[in-house]
This record gives sequence, structure tokens and C-alpha cells, in this order.
Amino acid sequence: MSGQDSSSAGASGTDDASGGLLATIVPDAIRRNFALKFGIVLVVMALSVGAIGLLATDQVRTYTETQVTDEYRGVAAQEGNIIEQWFERNRLSVQFVSSSDVWTSDDAEDLRAELRNREAGLSADVSNVHLVEREITGTSIVASTSLSAGTNVSTINRGWTTETQFDRAGEVVHSSVYQTQTGPVVGFMSPVDASQNRYIVIEYAVGGITESLQGSERSAGGFTQVVNASNVVMLDEGPDGGVGDALLQPYASGSEATAPISAANDLRGRDQEAGVVATMPASSVLDEKYTVGYSPIAGTDWVVLVHAPYSAVFGFVENVQLYGLVGTALMVLLIGGVGAALGYNTATAIDRLTRKTDQMRQGNLDVDISTARIDNIGRLYDGFGDMRNALKQQIDEAERARKEAEVSRAEAMEVNNYLQEKADEFSEVMEAAAAGNLTERMETDGENESMDRIASEFNGMINELEKTVGQLRSFADDVADSGDVVLTSAESVRDASEQVAESVQKISDDAYDQKERLQTLSEDLDHLVETLERLEAENPEVDMGDSLAEFRTTATTLQEAADTSEAMMAESETVAGAAEEQAAELNEVSTRAERLKRYAQPLGDILNRFETEAEHEFVFSGGPSQGLAENDDE
Repeated sequence: MSGQDSSSAGASGTDDASGGLLATIVPDAIRRNFALKFGIVLVVMALSVGAIGLLATDQVRTYTETQVTDEYRGVAAQEGNIIEQWFERNRLSVQFVSSSDVWTSDDAEDLRAELRNREAGLSADVSNVHLVEREITGTSIVASTSLSAGTNVSTINRGWTTETQFDRAGEVVHSSVYQTQTGPVVGFMSPVDASQNRYIVIEYAVGGITESLQGSERSAGGFTQVVNASNVVMLDEGPDGGVGDALLQPYASGSEATAPISAANDLRGRDQEAGVVATMPASSVLDEKYTVGYSPIAGTDWVVLVHAPYSAVFGFVENVQLYGLVGTALMVLLIGGVGAALGYNTATAIDRLTRKTDQMRQGNLDVDISTARIDNIGRLYDGFGDMRNALKQQIDEAERARKEAEVSRAEAMEVNNYLQEKADEFSEVMEAAAAGNLTERMETDGENESMDRIASEFNGMINELEKTVGQLRSFADDVADSGDVVLTSAESVRDASEQVAESVQKISDDAYDQKERLQTLSEDLDHLVETLERLEAENPEVDMGDSLAEFRTTATTLQEAADTSEAMMAESETVAGAAEEQAAELNEVSTRAERLKRYAQPLGDILNRFETEAEHEFVFSGGPSQGLAENDDE
């Protein structure tokens, strides 16, 4: 894959998979190439699966090998137990036979008959039963089931009976395997309890115990051998279940081949019963790599060795390992093959899509973006196709919008030129109106509703303004005339009010003087009445009742006249005060009329500057100037 899209995603920071710690570790050359990244992932997956497969295979192999080793160790222990039980059974039989008192008899025939009876009661693998006696001249046969009495044991291959020593009665010792006229046997010897120099010797054939060994049955090509401390084979399992040809032959030469014997002897006295050497090189024992299990036989210096070819013992383990390796290899190849196919297919599809997007980026929107895939890659193709179609639609819409914008721009320029011309015309009209020429009007042409509405509203406003200016001009003149009339009327009324005030003041002064005189007269009459009453009281004969009554009536009348004068004086003062107040108010009216007249003159001068087509008189509903005008008309 070319990697343009990947690099773009990495540059924009929107590719979450390329961010974080990996982005700082993985080189850009790898991050830009999807196929390389996919290949690395496949290699990592293949190596991981391979490593896991190898580890699992090794674990299975180890586990299986351990199981087989434990099983083979158990086989060696089992074989050793069989031989130990065989020895123990034979020891007990010999000990039982030697404990009888019958063996002290000197009658050879009776002893021979007793030996045969005892032989018949023993196990089937008993070969011979002997009663021997040790003397100074040597050890000889006293009675036997197969030998003549008086025969020296040294001459018949039983010399081991002469050398055997016993520490106690009932003790049983055994010999190594030796050949007799009936075959290989193991002799068991025990002293007779009732005699000091007689011994029971029972010979057991090894064929029976050899047949009980199962080394050959455990594995193909396997066999069991029992070897003594002298490295001589005591028991040898033959291929047909009988005694093998290696009986009484040296086991092997070399320390490596005899290492299992030493290992078995090392187990004596320990809890572990057996051991296994999984891999032994080819030697005189077997001409191929083999496995040997070993176990010591208690009470003897013998060692059980169970042999089998390595391929037979661990063949299953090797097969498991082989199958595991083959399975791991197949899994790795499968992952690699399938992953490579998927990766190639995906990378090819993405590269093809990348090339198409490059063509789209260069402006070719007619490129075919289609695929038969219905997976994520197919949906990605569909998404790019939809995006391409949407982009084409947007470009078409943008082209249409551009053309419409050009038309609109041309129309806007035309409208703008029209508006500029109308604005210039309207500006000239408004400048004329600002200069005082209210006769100019804006023209309407029906081209633009807004401009026509502005012109209509402006013309209406100018009409109103022209009418208002005419009315204000008439109003200013009327104000000036009314101010003169008011000023004249106010001066006349003020003079009259001042005269009224002076007259009232004079009346008030005269009323005050009259009041003073009336009060003086009233006081004098009161004093006179008191004098007359005192005189009448001093001169009862003088009758002045009527005079006193008249004087009292006169005094009362004078007092009432004085009160009336006082009330009239108060009323005069009130009238005088009102006249003064009216005069003051008329002064204020005169002042305001003078001010109004002073203001009306500049207003008239300003309004006279405006040029209008008609004068519009502003009519007041009554007023001094109107009344004056009406009087002049009359």
C-alpha cells in the first residue's frame, strides 16, 4: 500500500491506532505501509503461535515422558516385588522344612521318602530337595530326591553349601543361579533345628520365576534381567517367555552400561523402590538406544533391570512431540497463508482505493469506485463512493450557487447604481431643503419600492414642513402684534390700577381719621354719661334718666359708626392690596409681552429665509391682536 492515507491520518492525529507509545517506537516507514505492518503482525502472530505451540508441545512431551518414566519405574518396582516375594516364599518353605525333627534319623530310605513327601507339598518349581551333613572330611549328601546318599557336594556343583555359614537356627541363605541336571536353579539352605551339622537344601528352578517376568509384554522388544553384584545375569527373560540365552553370562562391560546397576544399589535402604534411565546408548545389551528401569531386590545383591528400546518406550512421546511440532508448523503455515492471502487482498483493495482517491484528489470525480466485497473494505468503498457522489453534488450546487451569485452580483450592481443615482438626486433635494428651499420634491419612478416610499415620505414631510413654516411665519407676526397690544393694554390697566390704589388709600386714610374722631367722641360721651350718672347718684332729686338714655344711645351709635369705619378701612386696604397685586401682575405681563415680542422678531426673520410656494396662516382662536383687528375692521 502506498500509505498516503495512513500518513495523512497520522499527521492529523485522528488515527487512534497510530497514536500513543507505538507512534514513538514504530518507524514511520513501517507506519506508512499497511502491507508491511500487516506482514510484521503476521510474523509476530506466527512466531507467537509457533512459540506457544513449541512450548505446549514441550510441556506435553515432558508430561507424557514423565508419565511413561513413572510407569516404567513402576514396572521395574513391580518386577522386583515379584522376585522378592518369590525369594520370601521360598525362604519360608525351607525354614518350615528344616524345623522338623525327622531329619535327625540315620535311616537313608526313610529320610529319602520324607524328602519326597515334603517335595510333593511344596510349589511346582521345586527341582530337588537334599539333606546334607557337614563333617571333617567334607559335606556330603545324607538323603536326596535326585542324588545318591554319601555323594560329596563338591563333585556335583553344590560346593556353595560347604562355604555357607549360619549365625542362628532357622536362618535361610540362598545361592546364586547354577546349573543342575534338571536346569538352572537357585538353592536355599537352612540348618536342621534338631541337629548340629545337618542342613536342608531345596533347589528351585528359575524357569517359573522367569516366566512371571513381563518385560517383553510391556514393550515390543523389551526384556527383564536380574543381575547380581558380580555383574552376572541371574535371570534372563527369553523372547518366548522362557529362560533367555544370557543366563549366567556377564551383563555388560563398561561403566556407562553398568551404571543402572550402581544406581539400583544406591537405592538400597531408601524409600524409593525403583528408578529409570530414560536414554541409554546402544551397547552389548541392546544394539540401539534403549531405556532401562532398575530396582534392587531386598535380602539379595541382585538387581532387576527392565529393558526396552527407547523408540518402543517413548515412541508415543516422540509421536506426541512430532504431532505437536507438525501441528504447530501447520498452524503457523495456516496463519501465515491465510493472513498473507487476507493481507494481500486487503492491501490490494486499499491500494486500489488509494489510487482512486488520488484521482479524486486531482479532480477526477468520475472515477469508478465499486467493488464486489461486502465486508468492511466493501463498506469503505461504498462510503468513498457516497462521499464522491455527495462531493459531486456539492460541487454542482456550488457551481449553481456561483452562477446565481454572479447574476445576483450583477443585479446588485445594477441596483446599487440605481440607488446611487437616486441617492444623489435625494441628496440634492435634501441639500436644497437644508438650505431653506422647501419647493423641491423627490421624484418616484416605480423602480424601487423602498426608494419610492422614502421619496413619498420625504415629500410628505416637506409638505408638512412647508405648511408648518408658513404657519409659524404667520404665528410669529401675530405674536409680535399681540405683544404690542398686550403691552399697551397692560400699561393702561396698570395706570388704572395705580389710580384705584391711590384712591382707595386716600379713602382708607379718611376712614381712619373719621374712626379716630368717632372713637374720641364715643369716649367723651361715655365719660359724660359716667359723670352724669355720678351726679344723678349724688343728687337724687335731679331727674336725668331720659338724657342719660339718649347719651347712651348716641354713644352706642358713635361706637357702631367707628366700627363701620374700621370695617370700611379694612375693606379699602384689601381693595388697595388687590389693586397693587394687579398692578404687579400687569407689570409681569408687560415684561413677558416685551420678551415675547423680542423673541418673535428673530423667529420671523429666520422663517422669512425659507422659500415656499404658498403661505399658510396659523390662526389663533381669539387673542389681543385678533380682537384689535376686529375692532379696526368695525
